[in-house]
Amino acid sequence: MKSKIRQTLAKLGYYTKPDFIIIGAQKSGTTGLFDILDKHSCIASSAMKEVHYFDNDEWFNNNKIFEYHSVFPLPYKLNAKSKAFEASPMYIYHPEVASRLHHYNPNLKLILSLREPAQRAFSAWTMYHHHFKTGKYSYLHDPRTFSEAIAEEIIGIEKESYYTNPISYVKRGIYHLQIEKYLEYFKKEQLLIFEANTLRKQPDQVLKTIQDFIDVPHEKLDFISSNSSKLNEKDKYKNDIISLQEFYKPYNEKLFNLLGERYDWNSNE
Repeated sequence: MKSKIRQTLAKLGYYTKPDFIIIGAQKSGTTGLFDILDKHSCIASSAMKEVHYFDNDEWFNNNKIFEYHSVFPLPYKLNAKSKAFEASPMYIYHPEVASRLHHYNPNLKLILSLREPAQRAFSAWTMYHHHFKTGKYSYLHDPRTFSEAIAEEIIGIEKESYYTNPISYVKRGIYHLQIEKYLEYFKKEQLLIFEANTLRKQPDQVLKTIQDFIDVPHEKLDFISSNSSKLNEKDKYKNDIISLQEFYKPYNEKLFNLLGERYDWNSNE
């Protein structure tokens, strides 16, 4: 009932728009970051973490923006300094989202957490292979081994796109191409990009940087870890992970050149 009321109010022009969005990357600590920022007195989250409006082609093309706005707190619940946000990690990978977001609000601020791509790919495979066997996401279950999945993807990676393989363990880790797409529409100053492990190792520093970036008063925020899998088959697929790290090296160099900084991605975390 409350959702219907908020949708009606949104249609009438009474709604809140996000000031910033966490756009990715998948399996890079975005759930933990969402939960941490939601504890700030001047930061207001969407009703659910992953709204997926701008990467849901059917929803977006039906122009149901009022439904999107209805997931944010109503204006009367916010103060003058409040910043609203959501976090949908698919936004960095979907090829149309950058242009859609710019058309929606060219002044948006965007946050991107990047995880070492081979480890990110393995974590994603663990989710799709093990955790989606049953339940509401069972239609996304991937029965392949990690070895099979990455071998098949690398063979056809030049032809692969979001539309042919939205899971895309390997191509999602070619970050520079995705960031370059955003830089076609947004100024570099509108993107805050950091390496995922720094949030875990230096939470106060990263969270202060984020608060400065979105222009809210500094508050001490406790670190909250993302949900981590209890399954650990890294030893079983150690050689595949090492091979994948070798595959990513030239792409990582392009990323480092684009960002003007380097990440220590030569270890197994």
